[in-house]
Parts: sequence; C-alpha cells; structure tokens
Amino acid sequence: MEKKIQLYLEGKLPKEEQEHLLAWIRKDNNQAQYDSIKKAWWEKHQATQQKAILNLSQTRLRNRLNEKQDLQKSKRYLAFYRYASIALLLLGLSGAAWVYRTYSNTELQYTEFHTDLGQVSSMTLSDGTKVWINSGTQLRYNNQYGTQNRDVAVVGEAYFEVAKDKRRPFIVDMGPLKVEVTGTQFGVSNYSDSEAASVVLKEGAVNIRSAKNKLITRLKPDELVLLNKQNKTLETQVVEPENYISWKDGILHFYELPLEQLALKLQKRFNQQFEVDPFVKDIPYTFSVEGESLSEVLRLIERLSPVKAIQEGTVIKLKYMNH
Repeated sequence: MEKKIQLYLEGKLPKEEQEHLLAWIRKDNNQAQYDSIKKAWWEKHQATQQKAILNLSQTRLRNRLNEKQDLQKSKRYLAFYRYASIALLLLGLSGAAWVYRTYSNTELQYTEFHTDLGQVSSMTLSDGTKVWINSGTQLRYNNQYGTQNRDVAVVGEAYFEVAKDKRRPFIVDMGPLKVEVTGTQFGVSNYSDSEAASVVLKEGAVNIRSAKNKLITRLKPDELVLLNKQNKTLETQVVEPENYISWKDGILHFYELPLEQLALKLQKRFNQQFEVDPFVKDIPYTFSVEGESLSEVLRLIERLSPVKAIQEGTVIKLKYMNH
C-alpha cells in the first residue's frame, strides 16, 4: 500500500486504482497510516526540491557574474529573489501543505504560496506578521514587502496577526475588497467558488476599502463584513470571531449552513469531490468538526437529515434517500 500511496502522490497511479486507494483511506484507522506515509514522502520531496532550486540559483548567479557587461546593466537584468522567513505548521492535516513559485513583472518579483485542498499551513513574513493559510488558498506578495509596502493578495481564506507598523499599513487585496490595518488580528475569506467574501475582526480595527481604494466602512472587534459578489451588497454583523477562524486550529463550525455550501467546505477540508442532489441542497446544518474523519461526518449528516452519502468512483454523491 505504501508504494501505491507514493505513486498517487506523484500523479502516476491509474484512475481505477485511485478509487480503491480512496476507499481504503476512508476505512477506520487507515487515514493515520496514509498521513504518515504522505508526510514522509513530502519531506523527502521538499528536500530534493530545495536542493534543486539552490543549485539552479547558484548556476544562474555564476553565469551572471561571468558576463562581461557594465555593472549597472548587469543589475537591471540580475533577478533578485527576496524570500520572507517561513515557518510551516501543519495543523494535523495530511500531506504537502504548500507550494511556492516566483515570477517577474517589470521591476517587481512576486512570490506565491498555495495550500493544497485538505491542508492548512502557517508562515511568518519578514516584518513579523503571522499568517495562517487555509485549504485551497493562494497568497501573493512582491519583493518590496516589508521595505516599501506590506501588501498581500489572497484568493481563498487566511488569518493574520499583523505586526504593528504605523508607517507602512498592512493591506490585503481580496479583489472586490481591500483590508487596511496597522497592527491587529483578523480573518478574510474570498474563495473563487463562493458567492460571498468576508472579513472578520478579532482584535484592533480595520478599514474596508473598495477595489478602487475608496473607504467603505471601519470594523470593530467581533464584527464581520459580508460582501455578496453577485449584487455587490455589503452587510455588517456582530459575531463570535472564533466560529469563523477556528479552522486554523483544525476546527470547523457550521451554523444553519445549507448542504450545498457545507459540501464545498468539506471538499476543501478533506480534498474530496461532492455532488449534491438539488432536492436536498438547501437543508441547513449546525454542528462542529474537529478530529472527526470524513466518514464520521457523513454518518452525522445521514443521521441529521434524509440524506444518503453514496461513493461513485472518486465522487461522493449526497442524495435524498427516497429520491
């Protein structure tokens, strides 16, 4: 089974065997074995990747230094990659938590971090700001971060504990919204497959701005602002922030959440594709998920409602049991 898991992680396992592997993982006690094998594979893969990147960087640097060009001209063409210090923290979830890449746009170089579905990671930026990145999320910043700006862009979900710096505000670009702070704790959610984007504030204060940088509102602790992406309406609510940011500790809280939206959250948490019967898509659920396996969550859904979870290939279909 270890060999099959390694092939699956490398993208080399045939589709029919993938289905058998996924079914095996969902059986009791097999998830832990899978997590252990995947963690070992990732650590080995990460070390190899970092060595390759280092060798490539050294080769490029030597080639640049050997070029007989004017010093100023060389500076314009020499790629300079400025990485923030990174401290990954896998929150009890399986597998490789992140990947990164860099690319250039005129004078700026950008660094992107991506978390896989089913993964949560954390990192510390060069200014001391701590970031938790939820499953299926992309975070981006440029090489001037911490010196000329403190700008990041997020597609997905993230939680920030921002280091204080009144001279350089910390700005999160969410596309339709921007969040501006100088030092505080807050969470943002902006998945591309969601009809809404939100910001929830735990401590301090944040300014909510439009994509064109116009001030819309200012949040106080225990407030959440919710943007409907379709009709562009904005709503501010008083909430319990922990219900919206506990994912960083491996806990999910659902309150009156329709099954269709619940399936999207479970898909990100467990890296499992779902199809929801239109007949039951609006059934609301209220419960929490902490250390439960996917099979345990599905059994709970079946007990709470007339829904049956049926595995068909690599997809789990949530059907009305009499439909």
